Amino acid sequence: MKFTGLALLGVLASSATAQVVIVPPGAVKGPNTLVFKEIGGVPNNECLTFTNNGNIVNAACALTHADRQVTPGKILGTDVLVIQRSFAAGFRNDLVGKTACVAFNQQLNIFRAEDCDRKDLLFVRFDVGNGRILANGHTACLSGHDNIAQVTIDVTGRTCALFTVTAVAPTRP
Repeated sequence: MKFTGLALLGVLASSATAQVVIVPPGAVKGPNTLVFKEIGGVPNNECLTFTNNGNIVNAACALTHADRQVTPGKILGTDVLVIQRSFAAGFRNDLVGKTACVAFNQQLNIFRAEDCDRKDLLFVRFDVGNGRILANGHTACLSGHDNIAQVTIDVTGRTCALFTVTAVAPTRP
């Protein structure tokens, strides 16, 4: 059997029949939209936000702003962080009308907004147990911020920033 363009979740087979469950591609959002606040972050600008070009920086904790909101979810069983905001053509043509997730770009050693449907990136997750933002399948973690409030990444995973989260009502992007 060949399944083109579809994700095969499972096959239950008996001697005469088989049942195939098909899952559509793309991110499935979880029930809670969150705002991430860095413990020890930039005073009065501790919360993560996504700029027009998709980079992550620290900004004021405006809980009702879509650019501060992220929803944990899954793509075919992999944990992801779905970004609530939308992106404009003048800044990120590749994200216009797309669902954006936080991803780790290994060539640039950055976490930033990327199309959730891309297959060539490592997506990022939030580890609730230890309050860290980590790349799936890699040691990289969000490690804090620099002197101009841009987030920094530790590719070794030794110096990870800690975050608290606040559940919020999602703001329309």
